[in-house]
Amino acid sequence: MRVFPILDWDYCEIWKFLRDFDLPYCSLYDQGYTSLGEKHNSQPNPSLKVEGANGEYHYRPAYTLQDGALERMSRL
Repeated sequence: MRVFPILDWDYCEIWKFLRDFDLPYCSLYDQGYTSLGEKHNSQPNPSLKVEGANGEYHYRPAYTLQDGALERMSRL
């Protein structure tokens, strides 16, 4: 019998595991991407967009997304 415990993990649990064990991941996640597809249909997640002190916008890293249900909001 095979057991795949990660199949039951939610978005936040996966990020906690990756960060707790300092595992490598794609740098696009640090730029606000939460779901990666092809170049033409992937963009930073609008749920992570914040305005900086200078009025310019940037995106928080994917691991700061609080609601895992919003993970796919970055896909067109």
